[in-house]
Amino acid sequence: MTTSPKPKALKVKEEPKKNTSVLSDDKLVSMPIQELNQHLRGLTKEEVIRLRQWRRTLKNQGYAASCRIKRVELQKEVERLAQKNSGIKLKLDALRSKYQALQTFARTIARGPITPTKVATTSVNTIVKSAKVYPASKVIVLVTSPLLLHCWTAK
Repeated sequence: MTTSPKPKALKVKEEPKKNTSVLSDDKLVSMPIQELNQHLRGLTKEEVIRLRQWRRTLKNQGYAASCRIKRVELQKEVERLAQKNSGIKLKLDALRSKYQALQTFARTIARGPITPTKVATTSVNTIVKSAKVYPASKVIVLVTSPLLLHCWTAK
């Protein structure tokens, strides 16, 4: 049995078609699909597939770049909000301390009049920033710090 040799396929160098317009990457990405389809008319199936794949690749690169930019912006926003949050937490802690001092003060007032000796025994190194005497109620208020108030009735 004899086998005949297979004929070798001829490689033909394709000449660029005269009606094919060269599209820039920017134009290829930004043009509407209807306009792209008009440009693709008359091209071979392989050329159409290659151009559409290239267009999709370019679009995906653009989407990836915009996602990277958005991610960086969101990370900066998260850092900014974290700093703002820590500042608010500090203010909240200060307000809680002030609230507890006022609660202690209110409980002290509710127990009845106190004498200056009781105040002296409960506070160490009290520095009086301001003192007010209210003659109608005979109450003396000492402000020792923004968070601490000492009050007692005058005798």
